[in-house]
Amino acid sequence: MLRIRCIFVCIILLLLTACNGIDTRPVSQLAPVERLVVAWVDSGNLIVWSQGDDLPRRVAVGGVIRPFVSPDGERIAFTRGPAGRADTLWIVDRAGNAEMMVMGEGTPRGFVSGQAQVGDVQWFDDSTLYANTLSGSGMTTRWNDNLYRINVRTREVSLILPNGEGGRFVISPDGEKIATASAGTYGRQDARVSVIDPSALDDAINLLFYIGVASGAEVPFHPRLHWTPDSSSVLVAIPDSDLIYSETESTVPPTRLWQLPIDTPSDRNLLGSVGASFFGLPIWSDSGEQMLYMRRIPDSNTFTLVVASANGDNPSDYLTGEAGTIELPRWMPNSNRFIYTADTPGNVLIGESGQEPVPLTNEIAYSPQFITDDLYLFVTSKAVTADGFQLRYAKLDQQSVEIGDVGQSIPIFDAVLVIEEATE
Repeated sequence: MLRIRCIFVCIILLLLTACNGIDTRPVSQLAPVERLVVAWVDSGNLIVWSQGDDLPRRVAVGGVIRPFVSPDGERIAFTRGPAGRADTLWIVDRAGNAEMMVMGEGTPRGFVSGQAQVGDVQWFDDSTLYANTLSGSGMTTRWNDNLYRINVRTREVSLILPNGEGGRFVISPDGEKIATASAGTYGRQDARVSVIDPSALDDAINLLFYIGVASGAEVPFHPRLHWTPDSSSVLVAIPDSDLIYSETESTVPPTRLWQLPIDTPSDRNLLGSVGASFFGLPIWSDSGEQMLYMRRIPDSNTFTLVVASANGDNPSDYLTGEAGTIELPRWMPNSNRFIYTADTPGNVLIGESGQEPVPLTNEIAYSPQFITDDLYLFVTSKAVTADGFQLRYAKLDQQSVEIGDVGQSIPIFDAVLVIEEATE
């Protein structure tokens, strides 16, 4: 009898649980919660919006140039200075509290506002930033090819790679390595591609030396670095050092395509070469399977967009246009599709090798920026009866959603999509 009563009680409890709608799944099985966090600059002020907020919030005032949202969406780093000069680097939290300068006058040692500027800035994790610096002003501004680490919690700024040993940098997909490219000096000093392990105290490992490339300006040339998806190697296109002066000739000096393995640098592989324009050097898709580049038609200002295999084989002309009406497109994340602007500003199309282009959206879209594979932000004009611009987000093939008005000019913005575990 006692056993029957126990069974009966268990059944009643299960029924009550079901009736009350209690989710008995473990937390890890609940659907994750997504939260989009966006920061932009309006009239020199830093504005932040997060899904769930009623209105955007102004979190820093005056002189703001460019925002960088942390991976967890809780902090925003931003450069600041007069007349668009990034003299300082600051941090503020999403609520507008705890604003503090982390790079500026005397920090790091030798950094003098007005003479030095903050260059590239990237979050490494939720509390660590990496940055480099520039020197000079106006037409004489030059990259110092260094690398600093900034600990947001302790405000410690550490020189990781001194001048000439760092450069423009890219963090690996697995977040364990940082690749850098220095510019060298045209005709005098070799440039190089290197890699460091931020968790170790070892010196940078040199992956490739190359002859300094002429840029036709005071600002030196840095090649764009691309990590392979598994973080095992770096892809880089190195043009002939005189390409900018000879790309209109009938025979264009080749741009060499290198694959540089991290664990065995001596096994670097010359994948091939292409006759690219200096103004449209190759960029690889995230998968590393395809590349885009521009080819200049000799003795003209006409360019052709070319889609090719990763090693430059199987080139296919996609479109042709005059200088000023065509620019190198951008790959969509984790895709062999790319976006580009055609005919008029704001008319953004999705292209793919062998396929006709299709519109990204039926709206005017300035400065489109993908946050994930299918989520993107863009700036659009407000209604005909109103002046200014508006920031919106959308998923592919879905209607866009307004974030907020962003002033009388197209703003610089940054965003992250934070994935949080649902809790009950």
